[in-house]
Amino acid sequence: MSTACMAPPPEADPWIGPNGERMRRLELHLTYTCPERCLFCSEDHRMAAFKAFPVTYGRAVKVLLEQAKHGVESVHLTGGEPTIHPRFVDVLKLAKGLGMRTSIGTIGTRLADPAFAETALPWLDEALFSVHGPDAATHDACAGRAGSFDRVMAAIANCSRKPGFRPYVNTVVTRRNIDTLDSTVALARSLGATLQILSSLTPEGAGADHYDELLVRLPELRALAPTLITTAGPMILRFFGAPACALGSAKMASNDLYWNPRVTVEWARHPDRVSLEGIFSWAPDRGRRHAAPCERCAWKGVCPGVFSAYLDRFGDSELLPLEAA
Repeated sequence: MSTACMAPPPEADPWIGPNGERMRRLELHLTYTCPERCLFCSEDHRMAAFKAFPVTYGRAVKVLLEQAKHGVESVHLTGGEPTIHPRFVDVLKLAKGLGMRTSIGTIGTRLADPAFAETALPWLDEALFSVHGPDAATHDACAGRAGSFDRVMAAIANCSRKPGFRPYVNTVVTRRNIDTLDSTVALARSLGATLQILSSLTPEGAGADHYDELLVRLPELRALAPTLITTAGPMILRFFGAPACALGSAKMASNDLYWNPRVTVEWARHPDRVSLEGIFSWAPDRGRRHAAPCERCAWKGVCPGVFSAYLDRFGDSELLPLEAA
């Protein structure tokens, strides 16, 4: 029997977190290559390190079967650019056959081709599209590739034709697009996105290489956040990687409040080999820490703080502890 038709295995041994949470979400790094060259790509160094080690279909099957056995209910395929995997559609089919909800993080790429989108969409429930500006000039400069904006717009249009499909948008906030951010939110809303993530610059990969050049400081984000919420209207807006105090009156839009635990399966290097391994994340605290002002903040229990790289450069004077409601 084809693996794509397999029934979900009976739940026998769910992953349980430190506070009794059940792990329900898998993030699988399906590729380690991408046609874009985003200035802030947090995976840039990892793609360079592991490009020579493709994630074969057999490896993907093993991961999906293992995680389904432990009660994982959804899979998010990421990379690199997941759609360029030679058996991308087969991976989606298998995940659906195992009863998983399927999503991807993508900059469009092959989904811009109507024929490919038609093949993949029966097995794809939602996608988080990277849109880093309201026009080709801004987005293409961020993505490092001419034509990137037109491709992701075509991909969103192709996918949105599927009834019930959920198009989401991710925008990495940097000095290159901060002046057009309000227009980018308006664009996402006009495209029918029901959710937009505004991601703070992550100090990893190319984001670490260009951190000082691209970083938007917390006071500027705090001043802009309420306006962006207004522009979003009925579209849900979430701020990823920023402390709640950096959002001011928009603090309820902190993605930390809605973040779900996930097991991330990606290559890991050992002295004599590389292997696909799972990283269990029970809180959105990767690379973040609390500072002295956080001790007085009523939100300390739900906010994991600030990126360590930010505190190392600028200290904690920009943090404004929140009071209890």
